[in-house]
This record gives sequence, C-alpha cells and structure tokens, in this order.
Amino acid sequence: MSGEIGLLEHIQMIRGRLKPTLQAVADTVLSRPSQVGGMNIKELAAACHVSEASISRFVREVGLSSFRAFQIRMAEERVSAEDELPLAQSAIYETIGRGDTASTILTKVAHRNADVARACLLTLDAAALEKAAKLIQQAPAIYFFAAGLSALAAENALLRFSRIGKPAIFHRDRNSQLLAAAAIRPEAVAIAISDSGRTHQTVLALTAAKESGAKTIAITSFTESTIARAADAVLVTPTGYAAAGDEPLYESMVSKFGQLLTIDVLYSLVAVQDYDTSLASLQRGDAFIQQSRRVRQHDGSK
Repeated sequence: MSGEIGLLEHIQMIRGRLKPTLQAVADTVLSRPSQVGGMNIKELAAACHVSEASISRFVREVGLSSFRAFQIRMAEERVSAEDELPLAQSAIYETIGRGDTASTILTKVAHRNADVARACLLTLDAAALEKAAKLIQQAPAIYFFAAGLSALAAENALLRFSRIGKPAIFHRDRNSQLLAAAAIRPEAVAIAISDSGRTHQTVLALTAAKESGAKTIAITSFTESTIARAADAVLVTPTGYAAAGDEPLYESMVSKFGQLLTIDVLYSLVAVQDYDTSLASLQRGDAFIQQSRRVRQHDGSK
C-alpha cells in the first residue's frame, strides 16, 4: 500500500476487486471508521458478520501484516465523529467544505484526480481490457447505455470511437436506450456504464441487449453487481461510494474520472489493434475539422 494514500482511501480504491466476504468488511470499515478503530478482531468480525479469519485475510489484502498494524493505521487516520456525517451535509464536492479557498480546492481536485488514476492501475485488469477491446473490434457497432453522471463517459466514448471509424450509438433518453437495446443485432456489442452497477435503466438496457444476442461489457466499481453479472467482460473502476448506501447527491470525482480514464484506455487499445486503419480515419477527420475552421474564420464567426 502506498504511503501517499490513506488507509480508508486505499480500501475504497480496492473494494471493487475484493471477494464478497471481504467487501462486507470493507463496507463496515468505510461506513463506521471511528467505531471500527476501537474494535478488537472479534468485535469487528461480529459487526461484519464474518469469521475472524476473514478479518485477517482482509488486513493482509489491504497490505498490512497484522490486525494490530491495522488498528494503528486506523488510529493514525484520526477520523472524527464529524467525518462520519453524510457527505452531502459536510461537503459539496467530496472533500471540499465550507472553509476551502481557490488554492485548497485546486490542490484537492488535482490530487484527487491523480489518486484516481493511480487507483485505476489497481482496479483495471489488462486481460479484461484485452477481452473488451477484442469484442469491440469484432463488432460492426457499439451501443452505450448509461444514466446521470455516467452519461459523460458514454458521450466521450461516442466521440472517441466514431473518430476511428467505429459506429457508436448513445441515446440520453432512457426509453430510447431500452428500445435500441431490444432491437440490437446479435453481432453488435453493448457497453453499460454504472458506478454502482445497479442503476435500474442501465441494468434493464444491458439485460435486453444480452437477451437480443449482443456481446456485453460493463464498466462499474462493483464486480458482484447486477450489471457485472450480465456482462461478458467487466472493467472495474475505483469505487465512488459504498455499495450499501445510496448514490451521493454530489458529483463523485472518483466515478467520473475513473470512467473517463477507462474509456480512453479502451479506445486506445482498440485503435492500436488496427493502427493503420485507425490513423487513416483520424487523419480524414482532421482534414474536415481544419476545413471547417477555415470556413468559420472566413465568415468572421468564432
């Protein structure tokens, strides 16, 4: 475990790749850090409804040698009771609160995005990326399903893949997504994006696409989620919030940046697998973009 990342943040980052029993421990630690810090191993096992052996495995999974070392690190986190208030009450954008200034906000957002990029190195699996890229390369078209904040990643993907000649389709309207999923052709690939993996309309759309015979890919933080179970390939992003709770009202930097980074990696991998064709498509597009800019300059428009 990196010394630059706090224990709780590290647990949040790796939660998505833990086995279900250890995820239950992670959820308890993340939701009740002050209480957990004062528990012995027997009490923590009872609180998580798991065995003491599972607690020991969890401690090793987060990179610590013993439960005592875990207790010390929890104490070092110095989590106060105030920190356990729902984030929507104590902060408006993750760790940003009432007293932050332009300087501290800039620092926090920049460091947070850097932390998420490092976390993606832990959560994203190269073999899963290769499998997803192969499915996309073989498909004549890609359908994206997402809602809310996750739609930003879908729209980014729409532009990325279209630029290399891979037809990509995304409808923001939920009914349009369902209709497209139901009518999808078996040779196409469907990609669902949901941090929680349980966004109702996204789950319905991916399930409909799978039932229509399409290959499916899920981009989510939770490997045991409904959307992950419906996917042929699962790309795991850093966790934006605990699985046991509701999605937060504020925009999660974790889920947003993790999804965008995943799309960029996936697009790049697909592009390099047919490098010459992709490069030719990009160059043709660049020529038209340059021509469009010259026309606007001639017209005097911005």
